[in-house]
Amino acid sequence: MCGGDFENVNLKTVGGSGTWAKHCNQCGGFWFEREPTEFLSLDSINSVDVPTPNFSLKQMDLVCSNDNSLLECVERDDLPAGTRYWRCPDCEGAFYPKGQLALVTHHNHDVHGEHIAGLVSTRSRTTLAGVLVFVGATLMIATSQSQIEFNATSDQVLPSSGPNILTLLLLGITYLAGTILAVLGRKVPIVLLGWSVIIICLVGFSVIIFGP
Repeated sequence: MCGGDFENVNLKTVGGSGTWAKHCNQCGGFWFEREPTEFLSLDSINSVDVPTPNFSLKQMDLVCSNDNSLLECVERDDLPAGTRYWRCPDCEGAFYPKGQLALVTHHNHDVHGEHIAGLVSTRSRTTLAGVLVFVGATLMIATSQSQIEFNATSDQVLPSSGPNILTLLLLGITYLAGTILAVLGRKVPIVLLGWSVIIICLVGFSVIIFGP
């Protein structure tokens, strides 16, 4: 568009993954080797671009930097007025002039706000699930050790009132079910139910380990 030099920038999606783009130091445009299929993060875009409707952008013959194909101008009715960018019909690369990438990103967040708010990073879910499973496993081991030590030091003839294996197994399964609901639940009531189950199980583990 202007003959300027590109520099690589790493932009984040709402899901937490990264996507590389080339940012022109001269005109401020952005070139993507492949047009992003995920919604971009507002924080990531706001640090490099400002939404600016541009009604003076004219039809230009821009060439793809990947395969030298002629780029097609994109003007969609569902985008805000003053939005125009170019896309390669062959490799699906995309060029956004200065202000257009931020304009499209802000529009996507305004229109799909509820959907974007409900998206949770796969990495975050995996980390959360790992932490909860680790905590549950640790508590299961701690309660098992507590039961073994109690039985070893008890000189009662009658069976003690300590927890048995079935109790620990049911508590562990319930905790795991709560973890699944809390991590994979897509609706707020389901997630809250999962966390409630987790809290109840944590209280149960605490009572078994430290006593009522």
